[in-house]
Amino acid sequence: MTNSAASALDHVDLADPQLFADPDHHRLFRHLRDHDPLHWNPEGVEPGFWSVTRYDDCVAVQKDSVTFSSAGTNVLGQQRWTGDEGSGRMLTHTDGKRHTELRQIVNQSFTPRAVASLEPYLRSVISQSLDQALQEGEVDFVDTVALLPVASIAALLGVPREDWSLLLGLTSTAFGSADQEFQMTPSARVSAAAAHTQLLLYCQDLMDRRRASPRDDIVTRLVDAQRTGSLSEEDAMLFFDLLLLGGNETTRHGAVGALLAFIEFPEQWQRLRADRGLLTSAVNEVLRYVSPSKHVLRRAERDVELHGRRIEAGQEVAVWHFSANRDERAFPDPDTFDITRKPNAHLALGSGPHYCLGASLAAMELRLFLDELCNRVASAAMIAPPDLLATTVISGFKHLRVRMRPV
Repeated sequence: MTNSAASALDHVDLADPQLFADPDHHRLFRHLRDHDPLHWNPEGVEPGFWSVTRYDDCVAVQKDSVTFSSAGTNVLGQQRWTGDEGSGRMLTHTDGKRHTELRQIVNQSFTPRAVASLEPYLRSVISQSLDQALQEGEVDFVDTVALLPVASIAALLGVPREDWSLLLGLTSTAFGSADQEFQMTPSARVSAAAAHTQLLLYCQDLMDRRRASPRDDIVTRLVDAQRTGSLSEEDAMLFFDLLLLGGNETTRHGAVGALLAFIEFPEQWQRLRADRGLLTSAVNEVLRYVSPSKHVLRRAERDVELHGRRIEAGQEVAVWHFSANRDERAFPDPDTFDITRKPNAHLALGSGPHYCLGASLAAMELRLFLDELCNRVASAAMIAPPDLLATTVISGFKHLRVRMRPV
């Protein structure tokens, strides 16, 4: 990056969602890692906050939940002005004993055995979607993979098949409301709030049905937790909202990013097609390279020094996973997509006490996706450059027009 470009960083607001619709944002974060690893972002779109961008710093902040609390606002967004209703209540917004209690409510739904039971079902969903795309020849791959994560998290939650499209649209709006294409109203804030409200109301209705007719699903467990006093009804609704959004958006965009990576590095595609023994390492490299989750936010509980600067108690710190996963200090040649990369201790699924609850589910979804892609697709080519989603939260795609050739 040139000196003039570097000086221009003084005027860049990392809380501006539009920044991440430009693929050049990776160069900006490389500069931060090299020259400003603890970066102060002054008040702009949002209140001021610190950013950590290097791998070791991101790991250290996430592991130290005593110094860096999750109990405040969990991600950048307009809720930092208005207050986050999930603060101190949701799985992602709690630490210590309460965090453990919340995980235990739903842990059994995410065990390897529970996740593995979905494999035949998910494989059929993936194969049908890919077969349809191959018949059409030219497709928007964002639409092709849209139902993959919805199918899995909806099955675990107990959401009926006929409601999948509704929830897909609402989660897309909730996560992508900063992008005008996904807004329900002219206001991004109102649009996101409206989407979340509809999701919560949907959950309330589904919980009423489970009270009358329990099943072996997460919503029934949320109802049971209300009976035992572990959750209020509102907390249960927030839990549903969290699991649906987390289980849908990140995996969906991870699959799109995987195809894009293989298009950009076709030799890696041929290597995987020739050796399915590389599927596990390929999934890990997809997670590192794409980094579906961009960041989490933590709040300093005490004054602490890092890189010669002082973070004051009460100030917030953005932990940029996607930047850590491109840190040259942790990953040799990090901008190269290499499915044989070892070691590959990426942070795409977090680290420390808040390591992703659905990590095994996300890994299985991507493994099945890559396996079926190998079975069916000989090659793929972009028709147009990818259209990135304007959001600080996920590495997302609005559109990726591709042409695929069948095996």
